[in-house]
Amino acid sequence: MATVYALSTLHPRLANALSSVLWCSAKRSAARFFSFAQTEAASEIDLRYAAMLTTSPDRRALYLQHALEEARHTRLFARSANELRRANGHPSLGTPLAHPEALYERLGERKFLAFVYRGEARGRKQFEGYRRYFARHNNKRFVALFDTVLKDERRHEHYCYSLLVHLSGSKREARRTLRSVALWEAWQRWRRLARSMAHPLYTVSMFALFLTIAPFAVLIRITQPEKSGWTHAPPPPRPTND
Repeated sequence: MATVYALSTLHPRLANALSSVLWCSAKRSAARFFSFAQTEAASEIDLRYAAMLTTSPDRRALYLQHALEEARHTRLFARSANELRRANGHPSLGTPLAHPEALYERLGERKFLAFVYRGEARGRKQFEGYRRYFARHNNKRFVALFDTVLKDERRHEHYCYSLLVHLSGSKREARRTLRSVALWEAWQRWRRLARSMAHPLYTVSMFALFLTIAPFAVLIRITQPEKSGWTHAPPPPRPTND
């Protein structure tokens, strides 16, 4: 899983701590699997773009192979989600909609690889935690699902790091690129949080402003009551004779 779109990927430690909540019901489990499918679908498209834009035939082949495996993960997760829902009397969620972010074009190839590597490492740790959760609950079906995905995730993580070191020229420069991408990701998360909070904050601030102004409006109406009924307009001024 190369990317971390929306909230489909939690920090691995947080994900492991919340496993009993995330998988506590068939409906929640289906929603979680479907969010994985959406992430994989978006990742597939970004990798296909990378394959189109890279100048290296060897890297193009690796990106295309990675994209094909992400597409397979999409199908596996979406099928699990929809089967869980149908088994519990809920309609299927359908086909996942991808929301790619044009990461290769925005970041360039080296930072794109750093981003993919970070996402693969994070996803691999998260999936390992989920696999352990299902193993403890003797759910062989989902253990097998995560085993299948993890086999690919580990290979993706390895090849992305190898390519990153190759393009960077050294492991030291690769680490510098990884730090730069980590800061970029943090900034993107902050922007998403700010956008999601904009409307609630506006609503709260307007309500607070109303509560602040309302007493003054009431006081003005009490101290300066409006006159009701008909009022006589003052007569027009008489013309003066010069």
